[in-house]
Amino acid sequence: MFRPATKRDILNGKILEQTLLFLFPVFMGNLLQILYGFIDSIILGRFVSKEALAAVGGSATSIINIVLNLIGGLTAAITVLTAQSYGKGDAEKVSSSVRTGMFTAICFGGSLSILMSLLAPSLLKVMGEPAENIPLSLTYMYLYFSSLMPYFVYQCGISILRALGDSSRPVYFILITAFIKISFDLLLGAVLKLGVLGTSLATFIAHLSCAIIILLIFDRTPDLYQFSLKDFGFDPNDLKKIFRIGIPFSVQSMLFALSNAVAQSKINEFGTDAIAAYTAFNNVDNLFWCFSSSVATSTITMASQNYGKGNIQRVRKIAYTSMALEACSALLYSVFFYFCGRDLLSLFLKDEAALDISARMLTVVSRSYVIYMFIEPLDAVFRSCGMTKVPVLILIFAICILRISYCIFYPIDGPVKVIFCYPLSWIVTAVLYLLYFLLNRRLRVRA
Repeated sequence: MFRPATKRDILNGKILEQTLLFLFPVFMGNLLQILYGFIDSIILGRFVSKEALAAVGGSATSIINIVLNLIGGLTAAITVLTAQSYGKGDAEKVSSSVRTGMFTAICFGGSLSILMSLLAPSLLKVMGEPAENIPLSLTYMYLYFSSLMPYFVYQCGISILRALGDSSRPVYFILITAFIKISFDLLLGAVLKLGVLGTSLATFIAHLSCAIIILLIFDRTPDLYQFSLKDFGFDPNDLKKIFRIGIPFSVQSMLFALSNAVAQSKINEFGTDAIAAYTAFNNVDNLFWCFSSSVATSTITMASQNYGKGNIQRVRKIAYTSMALEACSALLYSVFFYFCGRDLLSLFLKDEAALDISARMLTVVSRSYVIYMFIEPLDAVFRSCGMTKVPVLILIFAICILRISYCIFYPIDGPVKVIFCYPLSWIVTAVLYLLYFLLNRRLRVRA
């Protein structure tokens, strides 16, 4: 007998209301994650040095983001697989996708930890990280990579709950993680003065703690998402689907991270002030992406369940609603950063030269946010419907080739000019995504 995992029904009702009810808890969770990233940067930038901030927030973070985007693509695939099975009312397939998802998180996460730890020194050299920053960067990377398996388990658990329509409990898990992370950040970084080592240890402890909590809760629940390590294993067909759906997702996400790494490498050419400025800019800029990714998460869950049920008309309405929400948030964030951006950046930087560079970077990007209304929501719908090939090709051209070509071939004489590669690539991506959405037959067929 099919037993609903949650009381929220996102297959029926008003789409805007359902989207907001689902989106708000997701946004609060993402905001908490942004908060403990803020604490890291504030401790390093204000209480240690701009060199420590540059070491952690420069090439090291760009490399880590590539790996996290790979994990994010696979967890998105687990979300789609679970949500589609739930939308069809197939309890057995939901249980199978949960078990296979957790298997993937544990095995693949462990393998990534070993591989990336071995590659870390070489990757920093390829990116042109200043020699004086490499020891601190490696300390941060080794500890972060050692926590990849618990991070993957933690993200997988949250994704499964959201796939079943539960956007509230993941916030509690993220709140626990944030509390642990911030507490150990303050203790190890600010009080014991361990600097980069302290903030890195705090990240490891937080990820491990929440992964253990997730596994305990999944083990003891009587609901659809029950998972026990005693039943550790996978369904071959589900595993194939996770990688078939997830790898294109990961490629899409990694293209963004790869092009960002190229931009970071270009920023590195202008020295420590530019690297510290770019790190501070990224922290403030993440406030917008926090909401944008929340729109994507809610869109994936809602569109996947409705697509699984066969309600294409409702999927299209979800896409339009998400685009409207993305546009409204873009305008609000642009205005907010116009008035308060420099004050926020000053939380991370004391050096006036670096602060000026960072403020100009934020001005360029924040005024272009509205373009993204056609990218994040539509990408989420494409993922939900298994439409991955064309979006990947679009991103390879618009995000990867175009952005990287700009950084390599355009005559750039300062760090702020590097930032123009972002709005340029967004314009091209938005136009191509919108055309693909409007012309795609799969989204024009009424169920």
